[in-house]
Amino acid sequence: MQALNQGLLPFHTPQRQVPVAGRRCELGRSVHGIHRKDDTGLSCLHCSVTTMTNSAESHVEQFFERYAAALLARDAKAIAEMYAVPSLILFPGHAVPVSDAKQTEDFFASAWSQYDGIETVDNQITILAEAPGTVWADIVWSYDGQPQERFCYQLVERDGGYQIGVLTPMA
Repeated sequence: MQALNQGLLPFHTPQRQVPVAGRRCELGRSVHGIHRKDDTGLSCLHCSVTTMTNSAESHVEQFFERYAAALLARDAKAIAEMYAVPSLILFPGHAVPVSDAKQTEDFFASAWSQYDGIETVDNQITILAEAPGTVWADIVWSYDGQPQERFCYQLVERDGGYQIGVLTPMA
């Protein structure tokens, strides 16, 4: 089995990155607590991509608008439906395989206290790569005007649209 970083290297070229304007939503608070001081700089890239379709960009934006709305609504079931089963959460030194939607729902249901007092959320979306049936997106989440979290999401196409197949916190 090929290491994940080796598999992603061919897709991670500056020519294939494109920023997508973030949207301000009436949403919730950080789940994972990544702060801007930890940003490695990829979210600031302003390259264009000729292979990225406007349709893919639009679908990614719409997906994360729904994701943010579910976070602000504290709707653990809606968030769980946005994760593919199976999926994988890759923390440094620790991988969490997700084999049941209830696993994701229970996690978010137990994490709502992290969102206390958060009423707005913004995101900055940078599409890293697109391949048949999948998109890699670097997202910086800001709560109440301050960048708080940064993740790389691998979205996979399903019958109902995109779902999160792999989530990697970025430090």
